Amino acid sequence: MTGYGQADDGRGLVVEVRTVNHRHLDVACRLPRAWAALEAEVKAEVGRHVRRGRVELAVRLDPAAEGGGLHLDAAQAARYLALAEDLARAGKVSQVLDLGSLMALPGVVVSEGPPADEAAVRERVLTAAARALEAAAGMRREEGAALERELRERLEGVAGAVDRVEARRPAAVAEAARRLKERVAALCAGVPLDEARVAQEVAILADRSDVTEELTRLGSHLDQFRAALDAGEAVGRTLDFLLVEMNREVNTIGAKCQDAEMAAEGVFLKGEIEKLREQVQNVE
Repeated sequence: MTGYGQADDGRGLVVEVRTVNHRHLDVACRLPRAWAALEAEVKAEVGRHVRRGRVELAVRLDPAAEGGGLHLDAAQAARYLALAEDLARAGKVSQVLDLGSLMALPGVVVSEGPPADEAAVRERVLTAAARALEAAAGMRREEGAALERELRERLEGVAGAVDRVEARRPAAVAEAARRLKERVAALCAGVPLDEARVAQEVAILADRSDVTEELTRLGSHLDQFRAALDAGEAVGRTLDFLLVEMNREVNTIGAKCQDAEMAAEGVFLKGEIEKLREQVQNVE
């Protein structure tokens, strides 16, 4: 789910968090070079707030806010200028560096700040990160509530189709048996029939086309899906797994049944399950 959060400590440190959908937890951190050692702890803080998604977290520091500032590395600037002049003399460029381009080169303008206590820096960064992550989590919860409503509505549509298949099942089996008897009678017109053998074949057909077990398992998966939604926890992967199993049962029902009404319900179920799977990719 998408979310955005920002927090600052009032002393020039700002943390921004952006989250988007992703099948797994993928964290990207951007910290000032001097604080790069904190990256592992910042990622651990992200993991305490987000279980699934792409998270981009950036930490910015304004040196001027802490009494620091900027200074020019004249030696570095001179080296750039010397290289540019060499290129110009060799005829490889038409002009030397202008002031704006020179100032933008790496290492020419350097930020500096007062020495900072490592423990204090760590506390500032992690505290601001936690606040920014909580703000992003608030947006994700709002989106999650709307997504939950849609999932529940579609789930009821799936449950209704399952009930219709269950209601149609006895008549579909009886109809298949009747068609088999008529076909045998037509093929064997004038030839004595072994009624016991015909009855045996009808029984075999009924057994092969019986989808009771599949419907029972499908109903169980629906109950587990509802229970997962009620749990109020990170259940995205659980829901994804349940939908894979539900799709498997629907495929088996479609392969077994010879009834047009049940086949139509199977097509509807596959479509709804696929829509549920698309939405579940957004669930943490």
